[in-house]
Amino acid sequence: MSGRRRAVRMLGALLLATASLGAAPAPRRIASLNLTADEVLVEILPTDSLVAVTAASDDVGSSNVVGRVPPTVARFRKADLERLVALAPDLVVVSEYTDPDFLYLLERSGLRYHRMEGLRSLAGNRQAILDLGAAEGARAGAEKLVARYDALLAELAERLRGVTRPRVMYWASGMTAGGDTAIGALIDSAGARNVGAEIGVVGIGPVGAERAFAADPDVVLIGVWPGARESLMQHPLLSRLRAVRESRIVEMPTELLVALSQHAADACWYLASALHPDRVPRSRP
Repeated sequence: MSGRRRAVRMLGALLLATASLGAAPAPRRIASLNLTADEVLVEILPTDSLVAVTAASDDVGSSNVVGRVPPTVARFRKADLERLVALAPDLVVVSEYTDPDFLYLLERSGLRYHRMEGLRSLAGNRQAILDLGAAEGARAGAEKLVARYDALLAELAERLRGVTRPRVMYWASGMTAGGDTAIGALIDSAGARNVGAEIGVVGIGPVGAERAFAADPDVVLIGVWPGARESLMQHPLLSRLRAVRESRIVEMPTELLVALSQHAADACWYLASALHPDRVPRSRP
């Protein structure tokens, strides 16, 4: 080997070693401040790596991981920087929905953090899981989780190939899900058309009873919470909706309806089984 080639190889090795020394070590103490991260982290990390999760992770009807986080892990009902700093996490996981004022304080604290983003589509959820795995040093676990997510959605798409798509409107006390929303993506992937997007709503926004009545959806989608169905059945105008009169109302477990993690694929399967029982059985693969 010539002296020049030997020098080049030695320089390359030196640069690689320097980069390795400068790289941040994989975090060992993780604090999660959003439910989506809670649901992902319990799948890709040992729970003894968690120093904090949201209190919502224990809430039946909100969380898909009830009972899976040890009681020794701190719970946060709201962001509390002083308490967070006292836990000395290596990494704090927030989301695009985290309060901007808290994010500003978090940046000033010097704590390292990762922000989950793109949680308004199934593809965005998928990428957010992979990005979180990379930030946590758990890339292999995240890839395995995403593989299951992809497989379930792929099978669902195959089962729904060529299906007639009913028009579905999400309703929650005068609000609906329009374009660029996770619930809109759920409706589309479950083999339906999102009425909220059809009538021009963007994001989660008000629709009003008159506008909902005029839209005349084939199916009304609601969450399972006290009084949700009754409020439709007893509403002076919405009770006259064709879908309501014919009991074409899908009540969906709220923890699935609002899922922004790998459980969003389960939500798609659940809704598809309600809309297309001849194509999609209730039990998932």
